[in-house]
Amino acid sequence: MDKERAYQERTELLYQINELLDFPLLLLSIVWLILIVIDFVYGLSPFLRRANDVIWSMFIVDFFVELYIAPKKKAYLEENWLVALSLFLPALRILKIFRGFRLFKFSNFIRSFNLARILSSFNRSIRTVRKAVKQRGLEYVLILTALVTFIGAAGMYYFEYPGLKSYGDAFWWTAMIMTTIGSDYWPKTAEGRVLTFLLSVYAFAIFGYITAAIASLLVGKEKEASSKEISELRKEVQRLSSEISRFSELEKNNFKFSLTNKDLC
Repeated sequence: MDKERAYQERTELLYQINELLDFPLLLLSIVWLILIVIDFVYGLSPFLRRANDVIWSMFIVDFFVELYIAPKKKAYLEENWLVALSLFLPALRILKIFRGFRLFKFSNFIRSFNLARILSSFNRSIRTVRKAVKQRGLEYVLILTALVTFIGAAGMYYFEYPGLKSYGDAFWWTAMIMTTIGSDYWPKTAEGRVLTFLLSVYAFAIFGYITAAIASLLVGKEKEASSKEISELRKEVQRLSSEISRFSELEKNNFKFSLTNKDLC
């Protein structure tokens, strides 16, 4: 009984903490995603780097507090392993001190590390949109797709420069992939190809839904317009029916009045 009560108390406390921190963490997540894009495209200034580290530290504290409170820690880790990965990856920057050692093949490691950062940021995007948009409808999918496009474009620019000469070119290229139209440029790096494949899979999975949702929305508007027209026609028919009934009643009264006059005569 005590274990069950402790489980319920921990679950309730975890829920209250999530409710309390949802909005602040949502804002921090948006800022962090923007910083990731800036980092891949332009690099971070010392001030932005410190801001990024502060936000990262807050996420770590929040994660370990929730892990400590969670009644089933193993289940919590299984559900949030991508979150843990996204929090662990920035710590690997310390390996830059081994830059001079050939053993690490540092440039290849950094590219793979940044690919992992991009993928974990996609997970952060999903969590951010999930908190911002409660209902999983068209609005949820459009916002998530926009975030994936912005972040994916930053990754493609980082991996494929100078093939993609600017972030604008990378964004246009990524947008074409997301609309399943494609482009005449194909990535040259292994990381770029992996990211392109994942973006294509996302686009293939989600674009049909967006098209169907928009079509359904347009059809719904047409049905609404048709329903409105039918309702107006019904009102007009009712009005004409009332007029006919009134006219018929008036004719009956006139007929009765005529018969009465004849009888009097």
